[in-house]
Amino acid sequence: MRRLLALLLVPITAAVVYVQRRIDAELAGFAARERLLFADSPDRLRQLVPGFELVLADIYWLRTVQYYGSESLFNAEPRYDELRTLIEITTTLDPRLELAYRYGAVFLSEGFPIGAGQPEAGKEILEKGVRANPDSWRLRWDLGAHWFFFMKNPKQAADVLRQARKHVPSAPFWLESLAARFLEGDDRSSAREIWRHQYETGEGVIRENALYNLQVLDALDIRDAYRAAIARFRAAHGRPPESLGELAQAGYVRDAAPRDPTGAPFVYDAADGRVKMARTSRLWRSKYE
Repeated sequence: MRRLLALLLVPITAAVVYVQRRIDAELAGFAARERLLFADSPDRLRQLVPGFELVLADIYWLRTVQYYGSESLFNAEPRYDELRTLIEITTTLDPRLELAYRYGAVFLSEGFPIGAGQPEAGKEILEKGVRANPDSWRLRWDLGAHWFFFMKNPKQAADVLRQARKHVPSAPFWLESLAARFLEGDDRSSAREIWRHQYETGEGVIRENALYNLQVLDALDIRDAYRAAIARFRAAHGRPPESLGELAQAGYVRDAAPRDPTGAPFVYDAADGRVKMARTSRLWRSKYE
């Protein structure tokens, strides 16, 4: 068996090397971003290496991940100009590469600078994936979640999940109950259930993104509990507390130094009487102020 695997790996490895060399030879002399723009269509790439579409898709997906990672993690002023093009090329060369649709939508849709801040593009990538893979409940699930979170359309989100349950035999039963939750109007409760399922069923970036969002929801719950306690204190004393220590001493909360799930302390602004996430927290975004 090992001998057979070894024999199979030889032509596969040779194919990858051949394809990569052909691409690099064609793109030699261009800077990183220019190289990504040079071969901007699957048809052009097929002409370079006909018959190696699946291998080429893997190579281009690797380049997509490298490009996204270098921009989001190492560039002080990230640019995602070529991100969608790379994802489109990858998914056209290999329409069944679900990973590229699922991760690609996250890369495109997350708010700038973590992502490209292009939720409409992310939605279109997922819709493309559903068309190419009609039996994939995971892609439909991601599309439903996308409609809920990024497009702010719970009705459309519910419709997508119901269609998945109706047309995909392998779709889990909980998609239907979650579709009903979308329509109840309790956004935070529905969001928590969505991210919990994403965390339990996902992997890699999908799972990490779900964990991040679950932590955000926990942090918002803590923040809101303290804001409610401050409002009760203000109603009773005619002023906001001078500190969270005073709030705790008065018995409105137990902890005078609350922290978010990452361990970052919350910040109390005595001037306006509001508790906020610390800007140094990994969870902080301006929209949570």
